[in-house]
Amino acid sequence: MFINFSSLAETFVYSGGCFWCTEADMEKLEGVSEVVSGFTAGTTKNPKYIQGQWGDHREAALVIYDPQKINFKDLVIHVYKTIDYEDNEGQFCDRGRSYTPAIYYKTNEEKQTILSVTPKSSIVPIEKESKFYPVRLEHQDYYKKQTYKYEYYRFLCRRDKRIEELNN
Repeated sequence: MFINFSSLAETFVYSGGCFWCTEADMEKLEGVSEVVSGFTAGTTKNPKYIQGQWGDHREAALVIYDPQKINFKDLVIHVYKTIDYEDNEGQFCDRGRSYTPAIYYKTNEEKQTILSVTPKSSIVPIEKESKFYPVRLEHQDYYKKQTYKYEYYRFLCRRDKRIEELNN
């Protein structure tokens, strides 16, 4: 998979459960040019989106954004508004390590920014960014390609209902 972004673009990686949902939530923001679904934060070499072949990785989103249009802090705030930051056993109806949330940083400055906006009740790990493995092309933009299936899944998992509870 080739990821094309300008020299002005920055990247940010986070895990928030199902990568189809994280991708859909983040691509709504102005200044975000692309979100790539994949895996990170594990030790399994070359994980694949095939049952049992992603090992100990978390599903994740690689966000490509223009820092002149949206800043890192606003991206992190958006993450906390779209995940259940009080659940570290998975997200919504998806359970287990691969669906646990985490926010990744490259620099100590990014880490301090994350900490400055983290809700008091958050139990989301904040970890140093590690290698990101994109999933196959057919799993990118799933929410656009399979709109009905995606919306039905999101509804069944009560994702939006729980997010609304956290943000009120």
